[in-house]
Amino acid sequence: MRYELHDSRVLTWSLEAHVTTHCNLRCVQCCPLSPHLPAWAVAPEALGEDLRRLALVLKPNVFKLTGGEPFLHPDLPAVLDTVRASGISEQVSITTNGFLAQSAPDAVYERLDRMTLSVYTSAPLPERSITRITERCERHGVHLTVKHIDAFQRITPDAPLASDADVQDVFAKCWLKQRCHLVYRGRFFTCT
Repeated sequence: MRYELHDSRVLTWSLEAHVTTHCNLRCVQCCPLSPHLPAWAVAPEALGEDLRRLALVLKPNVFKLTGGEPFLHPDLPAVLDTVRASGISEQVSITTNGFLAQSAPDAVYERLDRMTLSVYTSAPLPERSITRITERCERHGVHLTVKHIDAFQRITPDAPLASDADVQDVFAKCWLKQRCHLVYRGRFFTCT
């Protein structure tokens, strides 16, 4: 994998941060394992410090707030302000299951550029909720992408892998590795 440089910063498609670990759904094949983790929410100051350091060397096209369910964060507007202040990316996005997004304060929508709404067959979001979110995104100039997900891609193995070579093999075959760089608790990960 090769990366380009722009003004001495490494260009990437995206960078994401899990701003919460917990979720309001209990999906069996949840990629970040939310059903198995204790409730946690990033402190805006801690995320800001991580992003200020990364912004010196990394330039993602889009910064994504993910989780768990990001709308469970107790002060999502402060997190979004922190991301903007860091200068890490011009585009700020959030990925959500939508159940809490429809009633979020306008302050959240005002700070977003993009929203990805994941609609799961196993936990369908009512059409009226999708309509409400669409209307709010349109009103605030937020680009909305609705992704209908019929089945989860199986990412998490049933048991730990036997060797470093097995881990390397999984990473080599992963289609997400160029798209899902992660900053989490003072560390940069090339894969979530």
